[in-house]
Amino acid sequence: MHCNGNCKQYIAKSNLDGGRYEQGQKRCPECEVFILWDGLWCPCCGRLLRTKPRARKLKNKMSLKRR
Repeated sequence: MHCNGNCKQYIAKSNLDGGRYEQGQKRCPECEVFILWDGLWCPCCGRLLRTKPRARKLKNKMSLKRR
């Protein structure tokens, strides 16, 4: 499973209003980009997309906003 470049059409722009995951953007670990995509799997390489931050600080920030 390698990046074949199809993800380039779904690349998400960064926004200063909140975090990327809060805006519905997902990250592909194989392609190393944030994309706007409704599915759980990358349309380019087929890997599972990350929908939550990995850093503890950002996880805590996101959980506080959900409450």
